[in-house]
Amino acid sequence: MELKDKIVLVTGASSGIGQAVAIRFAKEGADVIIHFRKNEEGAKETQKLVGEFGVRSSVVKADLSVEKDVQDMFKQISAEYETLDILINNAASPTEFVPYPSSTQKDLLDLFNVNIVNAMLCSKYAMEIMKAQKSGKILNTTSIKGWEHGGSSVGYAVSKAAMNSFTRTLAKSVAPDIQVNAVAPGYVKTRVYDNQPEEKIKNWLNGTLLKRWVTLEEVAEAFIFLAKNDAMTGQILYIDGGFTLK
Repeated sequence: MELKDKIVLVTGASSGIGQAVAIRFAKEGADVIIHFRKNEEGAKETQKLVGEFGVRSSVVKADLSVEKDVQDMFKQISAEYETLDILINNAASPTEFVPYPSSTQKDLLDLFNVNIVNAMLCSKYAMEIMKAQKSGKILNTTSIKGWEHGGSSVGYAVSKAAMNSFTRTLAKSVAPDIQVNAVAPGYVKTRVYDNQPEEKIKNWLNGTLLKRWVTLEEVAEAFIFLAKNDAMTGQILYIDGGFTLK
């Protein structure tokens, strides 16, 4: 797929991976829709950075755990852009809300709502647009913790394993018109690590073959690769510094 002038929706685009991905697609000449839930200032910063590439952009606010918000967001997109070429399901919690041993049923349901149900809802409404035009791509952000196991992050790992299964299962159900793939980042230097002890970070990075952080730009490049490639579906691309080979 040639990305110039394509319409791309990036959820959770006000910071971190989502912001980097939005900027990278703009660099390719795509028009970018920047979603946020709370961080309006960050979303506007993303839009300013996207605007440096001379593409069209807009900012949309929605709580993706509320179906009406999701419906309204896609109605707004349809009215403004008339089409949607790529959906990037990036919005998620980077950690568990409450450690699994202390969690309640509500804690777990809230986590799964944010980390998998919102992507399922967004994909459902994006598919309505994409099926009508008989083309489109859905790209999900998952994690190395959804791979074999997630260490002590039980709830988070299960939510990301669900995202992996969702990616593969949806890919089978919407082929050949729509392609569905995912990017699974390893340890990426985002604000979630700001308050972690240095020794803990050192141990994490030593658990990879490359012994370093994965950069935001490296993760964004993986999304670009999947968006451009028309021969892949149902795949999970690990950008993990060799973590999954350990």
